[in-house]
Amino acid sequence: MKIAIIGAGFSGLSTAYYLSKNSYDVTVFESCDKPGGLALSFKDNNWQWSLEGHYHHIFASDIDVLNLARAVGQKVFFKKPVSSTYLDGKIYQLDSPISLLKFNKLNFIERLRTGAAIAFLKINPFWKPLEKITSYEFVSSTMGKKSWEIIWKPLFVKKFGKYGMDINAAWFWARIKKRSSSLGYPEGGFGEFAKKIEKEIKKNSGKVIYNKSVNKIEKRGDKFIINVGNKGETFDKVISTIPPKLFLDIAKNLPEEYINGLSKLKSLGTINLILSLKESFLKEGSYWLNINDMDYPFLALVEHTNLIDKEFYNNESLLYVVNYLSSNHKYFQYNEGQLLEEYLPYLKKINNKFNKNMINKAWIFKSDYTQPVVEVKRSGIIPPFETPIEGLYICNMEQIYPWDRGTNYAINLGNKVAELVLKSKQP
Repeated sequence: MKIAIIGAGFSGLSTAYYLSKNSYDVTVFESCDKPGGLALSFKDNNWQWSLEGHYHHIFASDIDVLNLARAVGQKVFFKKPVSSTYLDGKIYQLDSPISLLKFNKLNFIERLRTGAAIAFLKINPFWKPLEKITSYEFVSSTMGKKSWEIIWKPLFVKKFGKYGMDINAAWFWARIKKRSSSLGYPEGGFGEFAKKIEKEIKKNSGKVIYNKSVNKIEKRGDKFIINVGNKGETFDKVISTIPPKLFLDIAKNLPEEYINGLSKLKSLGTINLILSLKESFLKEGSYWLNINDMDYPFLALVEHTNLIDKEFYNNESLLYVVNYLSSNHKYFQYNEGQLLEEYLPYLKKINNKFNKNMINKAWIFKSDYTQPVVEVKRSGIIPPFETPIEGLYICNMEQIYPWDRGTNYAINLGNKVAELVLKSKQP
C-alpha cells in the first residue's frame, strides 16, 4: 500500500517510521530542506550540536518520545534545571514546594493554598470535569485570587492574549500533571534525533522528499492524486500532519460542514528571538524565567545553555526571548534587529549589565501556528484523525488534548494515526 505523508515534523516522521516498519510504501513530503517541524534546527559555525528555532525539551514522563529515541538509537540525557519568575524587578526561584513557601509575594495561607491545589492537580487523574470551567475559575477558587493575579494571570494573558481568561482548567491540569523537575534533551539536539528517525525510514525503504510543497490532494476513484509542483503522484492513502488551515487550502471536495468545523479552531503563533551571547544572561542559573510583569513585551526567557553545556556551542551562551502572539501582530513583520531594539530596554532591566556588545549573533524564528486556544468543553470539537473522505487522515496539534503540544504528543499522534491505517481495510 502506498501512503503519502505531508510534513516531516515529529508526527509525520513517527507515522512514517511506524508504517515503514510494517512494510508499507511511505513517501514523506516536506516543504523545508530538513526534518523537524517546529523542532526544525540549525547549526552555527563551530557548534558541535544543533539548536532548535523554537525551544524544546523532554519531560521524564514523555514515554512516547523516549520509546522512539531508544528504537532509533538516540541518546537522551536529563538534568534538573532552575525555573524562576521575574516580578517587580526581582527574580524568584519558583519550581518546588520549598521555593513556593519562600515566595513572599503571597502570605503564608495563600502559599499553602497554592501548594495544596498544585498537589491536587498532580495526583488527580480525572481531567474531564475540569474542562467545564476556566483556569481562572479553578485557580481563584482553590489558590485564591491573589495567587491568580500574581503568579498565573500574567502567564495566561501573555500566552493566550485576549483568550487568556477563557482557557479551560483541564489544560492547566495537564501542564501541572506533566511537568517534571528533571528535563531531558537528545544528544546532538532534536535535529539529530529527527535525522535518525529519517535514517530508519529509509532503511525500511521509505522516502523523505524535501523542498517539496504539496499544493493539491484529490481523490479519484479509490486513489489519491497528490500534486507537488506540476507533478501528480498516485497513492492509496494520505496523512496530512500540517496545520488545519494549510490542509484546507490543498484538500479538495471536503464537505462544507467539515470545512467550517476546522476553520473555527483558534490558534496563536510564536516568535522566538535567539541571542548568542559572550556570557550568561541569567547569572543566577535559571534555565526558564517567566516574565510576570505585564508591561514587558515578551512572555519568558529560556537560557538553553543553563540546561545544556555551552561547550557544545563554542562556549557561547544561548538565550531565547519567547513570545506567543496572533499571526497578525506587528512583530511578525519585524526582523531580528528590529525585535532586538524593541526588547533591549526590558532585557537591560532584567540584567542591568546587559548591552549590545555582549551579543555575538541574533536569529529570529516565527510560526503562525504553534498554540491551540483551549477553551471550555474543548473535547467536543476535537477533529478525528479520519476525515469524511475515506483514506484521507489528519494528524495535527489540535488533536493533542488535554495535554499541551510538544514533541512527545506529536509522536503519540503519529503512532495513533499509523495504527488506524494499519487496521483499515486494504484498497
